[in-house]
Amino acid sequence: MKKLLNTSHIIEKVKHNVKVTGARIADRHLNLAVTGLSGSGKTAFITSIVNQLLEANETAELPFFSVVREERLIGVKREAQPNLSLRRFAYEQAMQALNASPPTWPESTTGISQVRLHIRYRKNSGLSRYISEDTKLTLDITDYPGEWLLDLPLLEMDFLAWSEHCESELQSPERHELASDFLIARDALDLDAEGDELGLKHVAKLYTDYLHKCRGAGFQLLQPGRFILPGELAGAPVLDFFPLSAPQIEGLAQNRKRKGSNQDLLFRRYEHYQEQVVKPFYVEHFKRFDRQVVLVDCLSALNYGKAHFDDLQRALNWLLTSFAYGKSNLLSRLFTPKIDKLIFAASKADHVTPDQQSNLVKLLDSMLHNARKQMQFEGVSTESTAIAAIRASRAGRAEHAGQDMQILQGTDADGKPIRLFPGDVPAKCPDSQFWRQQGFDFPRFAPPVREESHALPHIRMDRVLEFILGDKIR
Repeated sequence: MKKLLNTSHIIEKVKHNVKVTGARIADRHLNLAVTGLSGSGKTAFITSIVNQLLEANETAELPFFSVVREERLIGVKREAQPNLSLRRFAYEQAMQALNASPPTWPESTTGISQVRLHIRYRKNSGLSRYISEDTKLTLDITDYPGEWLLDLPLLEMDFLAWSEHCESELQSPERHELASDFLIARDALDLDAEGDELGLKHVAKLYTDYLHKCRGAGFQLLQPGRFILPGELAGAPVLDFFPLSAPQIEGLAQNRKRKGSNQDLLFRRYEHYQEQVVKPFYVEHFKRFDRQVVLVDCLSALNYGKAHFDDLQRALNWLLTSFAYGKSNLLSRLFTPKIDKLIFAASKADHVTPDQQSNLVKLLDSMLHNARKQMQFEGVSTESTAIAAIRASRAGRAEHAGQDMQILQGTDADGKPIRLFPGDVPAKCPDSQFWRQQGFDFPRFAPPVREESHALPHIRMDRVLEFILGDKIR
C-alpha cells in the first residue's frame, strides 16, 4: 500500500512538472520570488499582491497597472494548491486578521507556503489576439522565512570558512556582549576529546540563544537560519553545531581532526546541514524563479543605529549572491531559469511623510549599489521604489514652530490616534555625523480600519505589479 502511495505521488509530481514545462515553453508561467529578511513585510506584501489582483476589476486602485487601465483584465482566480508537499499560503487568515475589530497584522512566516493565481486577460497585440479571445498567465508565489534565506551562501563555504565569517561578525562590540555566555562555553571546549553529544548540544543551545538575542536587538545577518526557526528540525542533532574561535580554527588548520572527536562531530553536522537542509531548500525553490521582489526595511535599521544599518547592508549583499540572474530565453526558461527582472522595494513607505519617500528610494539604491551593478552587467532589468503593501497611515499637514509641515496620522498598537513627523530620511548611506545627531523615529502603526472596500489600501503596489507582470500580459 505504501509503495502504491509513493508511486501515485511520483506520478502527480511528473504531471505537475509537465504542465509547468509546457507553460514555460509558451511563456505563460511565472515564478515570483518575494525576498526579504525578517520583519521586511513579506507576508503583508504577498497578501496585498493576492488581494489587489483578486479585486483588480472591482475596488482595487491600480492606475499604473496597464492591463487594468486598458480594461483588458477578465479576471483572476486562485487555484488549488499546486505543490501538495507545501502549505497553502494563509491568505484567508491574513484577511481575517486585517478585517477584525480591531484589525491586527497577519502572523509572520514560520515555514514555506505557496499560492497560485490564474490571470485571464485579453492580449492587445500579436497573433494571439486573432487566434483566441483571451489568454491565461499562471503566477506562482512562494513564501518562506527570511531567516532561512541567509543559509543559502553556506553552500559555498566549508565549516572553517563559515567559522571565520562568524568570528568576524563577533568582533562587533554589541554582538560580542550578547554572545558572552556562548563564548565562555565554546572556548572551554576540548575539540580533541571524545565526542560528547550532550556537551555539544549545550554549547549549541547557548549559540542559539545568542542568535535570538541578536534578532531581538535588531540584527539581521544571522546564521544558521534554522537555529532561529527550526521547523521540523527542532531538537535534531543536525542543529547541534556552532562556529569555532580564531585560535581553534588555526589549530585545526595545522592538525587533522580525529575521527569521533568533538571537532569531527562539528564538521560532520555542518556538512550534513549543508547537504540535507540547505541544498534541498535551494534546489526545490530558489533555482526556479523568473522574477524577484526584494523587500528592504531601511527604516528599522535607521531606528536601531549604525551597527544595525551596516549589518542590514551586509546581509542584503550576502543574500543576493544566492540567486541566478541573467536574461531569460526559451531554453533557459525550461532548463536553467534565471531572474531577468528585479525590483528593489523599500517597505513601510507609509511610515515616512510623502516628501521623504524619494529619499527613501535613494537610500535603498545607495545600500545596494555594488550588488545592483553586477546584476546590470548580467543584463537584468532592475528598478527601485518605496511601497506600503498595506497602507496604515494618512498624510496630513500641521504647523510646528511657525512652519507648515507634512505629518502622518494613524493609530498605534493600543488603538490610540497619533499624529507625528517621524523625521528626515538620508538620501544615501549615512555618515558618522548623521548617527551622532539623527532624530529619526517612527512608530508601529496598527492596520487601517476599513469600512466598505474589499481592496487593501496601498502605496505603489500597482507599479510593482506592472513591473513584474506588465510585459507578460500585453
